[in-house]
Amino acid sequence: MQTITVNTASGAYPVFIGSGIASEFPSYVNERFKGRRCALITNPTIDGIYSSYIDVLKNELNCVVHTIPDGEKYKTVETWNGIIDALITFGLDRKSLLIAFGGGVVGDVVGFAAACFMRGIDYVQIPTTLLAMVDSSVGGKTAVDHPLGKNLIGAFHQPAAVWADVNFLETLPRRQFIAGYAEAFKYAFLGGRAMFDFMECNKAAVLGGGSDLLLECIERCVRIKAGIVARDEREAGVRALLNFGHTFAHALERFYGFEGLLHGEAVLWGIACAVSLAKETGALPRNYWGDFDEILQGMPLPPLPSAPWIDEIYAAMFADKKAESGQLRFVMPVAPGEAEASYAVGEENVRQVLKEKFAHWLPE
Repeated sequence: MQTITVNTASGAYPVFIGSGIASEFPSYVNERFKGRRCALITNPTIDGIYSSYIDVLKNELNCVVHTIPDGEKYKTVETWNGIIDALITFGLDRKSLLIAFGGGVVGDVVGFAAACFMRGIDYVQIPTTLLAMVDSSVGGKTAVDHPLGKNLIGAFHQPAAVWADVNFLETLPRRQFIAGYAEAFKYAFLGGRAMFDFMECNKAAVLGGGSDLLLECIERCVRIKAGIVARDEREAGVRALLNFGHTFAHALERFYGFEGLLHGEAVLWGIACAVSLAKETGALPRNYWGDFDEILQGMPLPPLPSAPWIDEIYAAMFADKKAESGQLRFVMPVAPGEAEASYAVGEENVRQVLKEKFAHWLPE
């Protein structure tokens, strides 16, 4: 088991990563949070697959369980409010502990509930998806979506610990695994040359779920994110780089109404668009184009639910929280493993990239 410490201005916490470590989690909680009441929040899918493990946690931690609906479309104020109602009904207090057992949606909504209940209580993440393990469970971003945009209602609230057992990925559907791969692949473009080369050499093995390389990939991603969050906890500077591909991705998600396209699938399209935008604007020197063409080769771009409308996708970008004072922020690669955020991108450039990437959908 590897332990990575995330140091922030709000405090430090451990991220435990390993294979078969879930059995050690109850002992860890009983030792570190001795005597505290706790509630485990999950969804029906995880509850069905891991009911026996949840029973173990209920018995050994004496915790209550609350389930929330499964899927991004349920990452809402209503779902958040349901958690708050449950915590009050269960009689939890400011010393209580929440356990988020599930993927990114569970982690985000539970984290936001923990940030707000009794003005903030501790919570622990047990991520069960690749996306959550490499990205969303670390860093303290908690939120719910609004009909007009993604993650518009939320707070920064760091977890007390993250417990990532890669064995949970054995039951992850292939589509969900590929969606998580997108967030891992993202780190190739901002995690330095070593991460760029690692993903270039091992992208097929990681995508195939090779256990040793997958575990190494998760560890590398978490270390990179931990380093960025330590420097910039609340996205005032360098943390903006973690949004690589996300300006495009969030607009696509909103266009499709948060249905039919998973977040990670949208990120894969967003990565492809971000690289094209860097070429289009000149942010990426031409002598690096071959490196990027090679690493993008074989990237599993998912099918889209329907034909995208360029005008609506472009307009949706302005509803994203990354837009400031009417200007869009794009994170673009400038060299292998290096990226920069820019507001100086013209509408023509963005529209040209959208037309290029979605050309086969557009009328001739």
